[in-house]
Amino acid sequence: MRVWDRVDDAAEREREAGSRQAQEAPAHPRRVLIGGVGYRWHGDASLGLIASDELAQLNWESGIEVSDLGYGALYVAQDLADAQPPYDRLILLGAVERGREPGRIYRYRWKGLLPDVNEIQARIFEAGAGVIDLDHLLVIAQFFKALPDDVVVLEVEPVDVTRGEMLSSEMAEMLPALIALACQEALAPAHNHAQPAAESDGDER
Repeated sequence: MRVWDRVDDAAEREREAGSRQAQEAPAHPRRVLIGGVGYRWHGDASLGLIASDELAQLNWESGIEVSDLGYGALYVAQDLADAQPPYDRLILLGAVERGREPGRIYRYRWKGLLPDVNEIQARIFEAGAGVIDLDHLLVIAQFFKALPDDVVVLEVEPVDVTRGEMLSSEMAEMLPALIALACQEALAPAHNHAQPAAESDGDER
């Protein structure tokens, strides 16, 4: 075998070894963010933040974070976009009045469907004026391409949204179940987007 043939063979083996190492190298550890959305001191409407406060006290494995996301959709979208490495899954907790049966947890997977441009602009304007709203967060963060592909929303239909620190008795009883479901979602394996989310208990938005 000629010298340059041996050199070519060695180079090819190096390329193959490098390719195998790249394929076998682990990706960055999965990052999951659990975030409560809403206002504080608004009765049942504060349930998402109260739940995230409780979840933040737990000992989580590396890569799972809990945060209060009740500081405005524009700022949250910016923080999500700036996250490095980016989040792989986002779990949002909130209490939203949608005319459903109260006192239940509604789970759905965000599908990323945006409204028309006028509604998007209206939501951006309201968020800039200080309105905190779970739908604002989803729409605005999606519009700015700040959301991970895997977004799960855990909502409750509030019973009492009058101002105050206390939850209604129905929401107080539901809080442990919401926390347990959030833990389950945080630890669940990566979502296969090719499969329908048949487990959802609510509209896929």
